[in-house]
Amino acid sequence: LRQIWSTLLQNRWNVFIGAEEYVTWEIAPGMLVDGSVVDVWGRKDHVDWSMPGTGAPCTSTARPGRWRSFPYIADLQGEDAEALWGYLCNQWDRENNAEQNPGRKLVKFNFFMLQADVLPNMGFSATRKRLVYSHECASSNQTTGDGDEIADISEEASKTSDEL
Repeated sequence: LRQIWSTLLQNRWNVFIGAEEYVTWEIAPGMLVDGSVVDVWGRKDHVDWSMPGTGAPCTSTARPGRWRSFPYIADLQGEDAEALWGYLCNQWDRENNAEQNPGRKLVKFNFFMLQADVLPNMGFSATRKRLVYSHECASSNQTTGDGDEIADISEEASKTSDEL
């Protein structure tokens, strides 16, 4: 009986961990054939760089569930990378009826992971932005006509951001 009691007292409750020390979220500004900039990841017609207001820390994302692993497999190369990142091009075009509305066709996008530390006063640090991947949609034979490089997508989208 003494050994059982001793064993029970030695248990550790490591399953209960502290709060996350940071919050992450993803943004994918993309350029359409008509030159407009959209958020491909968030499926929105505008890019919002600010921290999402909903979701648990470290899971605030425009795409829950299985999509959470998407940015973490970004190091794929070749055909695997094209299949992975090309899916976002195909999905955008399909959901935005790009066949009937050619101006809504996605040409290219940048995928960013953003992160902010949770401060002791429950505030947040300045946002850090990391480019995960740049992708040009293979099915897009059209261009915006101005010869913009893919980096310009982020520049254009950042014009609406005070934080970054």
